[in-house]
Amino acid sequence: MTYAIASGKSYSHILQFTVCLGQLYGCLVYFITAYLDGFNFWTSPFYFWAYFIGANSSWVVIPTMIAIRSWKKICAAFQVEKVKTK
Repeated sequence: MTYAIASGKSYSHILQFTVCLGQLYGCLVYFITAYLDGFNFWTSPFYFWAYFIGANSSWVVIPTMIAIRSWKKICAAFQVEKVKTK
């Protein structure tokens, strides 16, 4: 995947989008599992907000931003193809 992104391959955005969706799914499973456990793992509110929310937020925010960017690029590529075929 790194090779495709670095060399600007045409399929790099599809790979990025797919990997980001996988990461977001993993985060969703992690948060839902903790919720279903009743958040029994945290000992204080600071631990909950600093570790559970703060430290894990980058695993949600960054893939979301990359997925949105890749989605826009994919949509733009389809719009260009649609214009060329008319």
